[in-house]
Order: sequence, then structure tokens, then C-alpha cells
Amino acid sequence: MKNLLLIVAITAGILFPYGHRFTFLIRYLLMALLFFSFLDIKIDKNIINIKHFIILISLISASLISYFLIYPFDKLLAQTAFITAIAPTAIAAPVIISLKNGKVEFTLFSLVLTNVVITIILPFILPLIIDSGNNITFNDILLPVLVTFTIPLILTRLIKAISVPLWEKLIDLKDISFYILVVNVYLATSGASNYIRNNFTSELTLVYQIGFITALICAFLFILGWFIGGKEYASEASQSLGQKNNSYTIWLAITFMNPISVLGPVFYVLFQNTYISLNLYFHSKKHNSSS
Repeated sequence: MKNLLLIVAITAGILFPYGHRFTFLIRYLLMALLFFSFLDIKIDKNIINIKHFIILISLISASLISYFLIYPFDKLLAQTAFITAIAPTAIAAPVIISLKNGKVEFTLFSLVLTNVVITIILPFILPLIIDSGNNITFNDILLPVLVTFTIPLILTRLIKAISVPLWEKLIDLKDISFYILVVNVYLATSGASNYIRNNFTSELTLVYQIGFITALICAFLFILGWFIGGKEYASEASQSLGQKNNSYTIWLAITFMNPISVLGPVFYVLFQNTYISLNLYFHSKKHNSSS
């Protein structure tokens, strides 16, 4: 029942977008989420799977195919589709898999692989896509992601090494991560809703087109992930491919592209959070009925 809170958070973000003033907290809340997710994680080279590389190739291919399919009809729309689809696995993806009692290690490696590889190749691809002279440095993109990811991981390893009783108590408090997620969903949705309200009151046709294409991309990637994952990793692969690091691409769109292109990642925030909320709700309902 508590998973309905995610839907409430999305609705509140759309109707009452006052949380946009605090979107700077999203990164730090994600670090808190990751901290709880990493507490009982086992890091092992055996987690690396061929499916991780299929996910990466699918991610890059989907973004380029989206761009070239739409480009003959509308260049701006094509750029928006590209920057929306190219976003790597979200930092919060392992958190969602943790809440679903899935294989967090699988999603964790996808998080590292997609963020590092996409960060490396984007400075080479973006100038060709946007016809811009702006330079995107490696450190501008990679370092913030690595810092957000590594600090919680290092902290959990240190706590386990220094005090096992404290580590065990923190694991018992792991359910707190769900409520941190609810706050983060509200803030992200609030920021997206506020951006649309203040920046795109005109050109509604273009807004609808971007929303429609973004919905298709979101649905396609989540579904494709289920097929890639197969029986063993269906949920993990779906989350790895479908749940995106939208704060990453929102920053790229605002900084290096036409401001309108930011609507793709902004809409994706709404769509992926809606899907994740419903997915967690049905997972919880199924789990409760079988227990």
C-alpha cells in the first residue's frame, strides 16, 4: 500500500510544483539512497554478464536510430529524441531493484558501465548531433557521476570494516530508503512540472510531439530490457535500460543544446517515475498476496 505514495508524490509534483526550489537536493538524496542500497551488496567480478554489454549497445543504438529516423521530418525533434534516449542508467536504479528484492549487483554494474562509456563517447557524438562549437569536457560529466556513486559505496565498506554491529543496525533501517525515494520523486517531478509551466506556454504542438516521442522511447526501452534480461534478469535489465539518469541529460540539454530539447528528459522523468511507481505497487501487491 505504501507504494501508492510514489503516485501521490508524482501527482503532488505536477499540481504543486513548489519543490522545484529544492531540486539541488536530489543528488544528495540519491547518495543517501545509494548508501542504504550498498550496505549489503557483494562486489564480485562474477556479476559481469554479456547482457550488460547488450544493454549498453542497445542504449547507444536506440538513441542513434531515434535521431536518424526523426531527422528528415524535424531536426530539433530528432535532437531531443537523441538526448532523451542516450541517458545512461540512473543512479537510483539499484535502489529500485533493492526495493523489489532483485539482484542489485547486476544493475550496479550496468550503472557503472553505461555512465562511464556514455560519458566517454558523448563529447565525440554531441558536436555532430547539435552542430555546435561548445566543448564538453570529460571531467565535466564523469566526475559528478563518480563522486555521487563512490562516496556511498566507500562509506558502506568503511562502516562494515570498522563496526559490524553498526552495519547490521543500518541494514535494519533499510526501509527508510523508500521514503527518501518518495521525496526524490516529488522533487524531480516538481522540477519538471515547473519547467514546463514557465518555459513552454506556447508552441504546444511541439510540446505534445516531444511528449509522445518520449513516451514511446520510455516504453520501448523498459520493454526491450525485459526481453534482454530473460527469465533470470528481466527486472534488472529492464531497470538498467529504462530507468535513466535524466539529471545528466537535462544538464547537457540546457548547457549545450536548444533549450526546448530539455523537454525530452523532463518528460522522461514523469513517465519513468509513473512506470516505476506502478511497477513497485504491483510487485508489493503480488508479494503480499503470496506471503
